Amino acid sequence: MKIKQQGFSLIELVIVIVILGLLAATAIPRFLNVTEDAQDASVDGVAGGLATAVSFVRAQWEVDGRRNDSVLLDGTSVSLDTRFGFPTGTTNTSVTAMNNARCQEVFESVLQNAPRNVLINQDASDVRYIVSVQDGAGGTATSIDGVTVNNLDVCVYHQVASLTLDQTSGVATPTPDLSTSGAKGVTYNPGTGQVVAFTND
Repeated sequence: MKIKQQGFSLIELVIVIVILGLLAATAIPRFLNVTEDAQDASVDGVAGGLATAVSFVRAQWEVDGRRNDSVLLDGTSVSLDTRFGFPTGTTNTSVTAMNNARCQEVFESVLQNAPRNVLINQDASDVRYIVSVQDGAGGTATSIDGVTVNNLDVCVYHQVASLTLDQTSGVATPTPDLSTSGAKGVTYNPGTGQVVAFTND
């Protein structure tokens, strides 16, 4: 007895391939946006955590009487400018004397579990954020004594995933700033306490 084997016809196979192609054409763009959405959510989460921690430091400063130049936050001493009450590092007490290292100190001292980070000119291959300062980019703010302070520094925390790194050194190229195209991250103004997530699309 002969058994006849049947398979799919060429037309049936072509129809299946066309249907799979249409499904892929509509689904793939959605999956590509998932990565971008995840990066945006990560930046928003860090910004929210940093803003909350800055508020805690300011609240502790208020409770302590508004004149001390440091507060104790979860066992960590955080320095601040007595004119404003927002964190400025671990030893620095001036919002106009910030530098890359002091911005990193703010990030690591106020956040309980800060994302891995390095200074702007260091190898960023295995970290999530690059830390830098923009001198005088924070505008002006009025102190608790009513004095206007100009040229406030701004701390910038760039998300590494949104930057291009040099293949050899791991350093971001070109050196990122607040206007770098495609860059994402968080800014912190120690004179106003303002924390802002940014995306330069």
